[in-house]
Amino acid sequence: MKWQQRVQVATGLSCWQIMLHMLVVAILVMGWMSGALVRVGLGLCVVYGVTVLLMLFFQRHHDARWRGIGDVLEELTTTWYFGASLIAIWLLSRVLQNNLLLALVGLAILAGPAVVSLLTKERKLRDMPSKHGIRR
Repeated sequence: MKWQQRVQVATGLSCWQIMLHMLVVAILVMGWMSGALVRVGLGLCVVYGVTVLLMLFFQRHHDARWRGIGDVLEELTTTWYFGASLIAIWLLSRVLQNNLLLALVGLAILAGPAVVSLLTKERKLRDMPSKHGIRR
């Protein structure tokens, strides 16, 4: 077994995903050390947003090669979502002084995609015709 496969089995992430996390942590540490953490956090959230928009654009492209790029961007955004949401919550905590409102916004940011995914999956299952009739 190659060392990359061992890393992926042990962590659940590929090597490039781990390198991405390390790069983001290094950028955040440099921003903190230079006193520009708010600007760095905003920049990382903007980069994440642009990546999501590019992913949506490429996944709907008619050429398979561009859809492949969209799939890579989807894996990237899925990997990075939790970090970007924590940075967004931290940035909001600099503006919002109400802890209850901040907790509700944080819950919506962190749990929102999972709830939407479950609701759309449930709707798809409800719309599918049953192959076999239900006997009573």
